[in-house]
Amino acid sequence: NLWWVDFWPSFQGQKSKNLLYNSWTPERPDATTPKASNKSNFSTNTQSNSYYIEDGSFFRMKNLQIGYTFPKSMIENLWLSNLRVYVQGVNLFTATKYSGMDPEISSDDDLDFGVDRGNYPFVKQYIVGLNIGF
Repeated sequence: NLWWVDFWPSFQGQKSKNLLYNSWTPERPDATTPKASNKSNFSTNTQSNSYYIEDGSFFRMKNLQIGYTFPKSMIENLWLSNLRVYVQGVNLFTATKYSGMDPEISSDDDLDFGVDRGNYPFVKQYIVGLNIGF
């Protein structure tokens, strides 16, 4: 994510406040963000460096289902063998300090393992269900 928002040539339409206010200048020699430059060069987005590395650990609630199965004694008069109602939530929340859109990154080849290519996060889903057996 940092490659896109903290380096001018990478994606010029979207820049972070970090690039504007915290990048290296002669007056800020202790800056943690590399020099802001409108050209790709050795001090910006053309070199691999530790600036891009960040902790990608996360905790995610991927699936939660709460349901109730009615006892047979309650449903036998309805000519049912089973009856269950439930509510389910999918991708309810993600706790992370990762700056990208989704810390659960994936790659199509081994050379990009661990590289965030800007995948969209999973969508939240809320599901209400009913299981009926006759």
